[in-house]
Amino acid sequence: MFSLTYNAIELPAYNANILRAMLGLRVVEKHIEDLPADSLLVRMDAAPCNPSDIAFLIGGYNVIKPLPAIPGFEGTGTVVAAGTESQARSLIGRRVSCFSQSATYGTWAEYIVLNINQIIPIDDRLSTEQAAVFFVNPFTAFGLFELAQAKNSKAILVNAAGGRVADFLLAFAKKHEIKTLGIVRKSKTADSLIQKGWDSVLVSTEENFKESLQKKIDEMHVDIAFDAVGGELTGLIAGCMPDDGELVVYGGLSGKEIGGIDSIPLIFRELHLKGFNLNRWFLRAGRQKIAEASLLLTEMLLSGEIDSPVTIQVKPEEIVKGLKHYLGSMSEGKMLLRFT
Repeated sequence: MFSLTYNAIELPAYNANILRAMLGLRVVEKHIEDLPADSLLVRMDAAPCNPSDIAFLIGGYNVIKPLPAIPGFEGTGTVVAAGTESQARSLIGRRVSCFSQSATYGTWAEYIVLNINQIIPIDDRLSTEQAAVFFVNPFTAFGLFELAQAKNSKAILVNAAGGRVADFLLAFAKKHEIKTLGIVRKSKTADSLIQKGWDSVLVSTEENFKESLQKKIDEMHVDIAFDAVGGELTGLIAGCMPDDGELVVYGGLSGKEIGGIDSIPLIFRELHLKGFNLNRWFLRAGRQKIAEASLLLTEMLLSGEIDSPVTIQVKPEEIVKGLKHYLGSMSEGKMLLRFT
């Protein structure tokens, strides 16, 4: 009979006020009484906080777990036990990056039970910091960039260009000699992105932003845009896109509904508006493509083509401190919850 007691961070209640949601988090004891045949037991080393985790805490994410719940969708650790299936047991001892939206488990815990489709074995040369954030942002960028390649795009537009997904998109674009146009909210951020190698960066809060955006899209021949924000800005971008342009929404940082899309350009320019769901991308991709993407992303991280900065690392009992820091400096890097 398998039995394990471990510590986890627990969310007792969703709260639209993020501060109250954070203050409600607590460290509790949990128990695992059994391992299904196809399951893996991963001892977690570290887990980050992503925007999706913040949305989860306030009850604003697509995943709603029964309460009390263990937060955390992504992280890294080592497989220390497995069920009876040979494929699962062959992974014992392997370092893995993992992603789970399980109702029972979350990555903000010392241990998590997963199945083989929720992990990616990782290169031992990757640091704990790199491995902890290897799943969500890198593979989201990989999947998004595939769409640009399918269109033979000469230039891409990225809203929330100061984010981590945008960093990977920039690296892919440089590799394939595709121009990049970014949108941010602050001039300081725009200046730093130009230093990183973005071809052009616009500040959405500046006067005449719409006119500047339309001019840049036309000049650079942008035909695909990636949006992590939502709200009225998404509609404004849509109105500037060319015939047969594509607008892909992969995040909702604004917390607002998409608005302001004029039906006339939508119809007569045949604008394509779509969402990107990482879970579905993994289901469509298959093991071979995932393995190829993993190898490429690993080499990009190890070569320094891309970085996954972590600005603060905290123990479970310091979770509120870590989350406050992260919310105040999201564009600078991740908060990492450390268990080892």
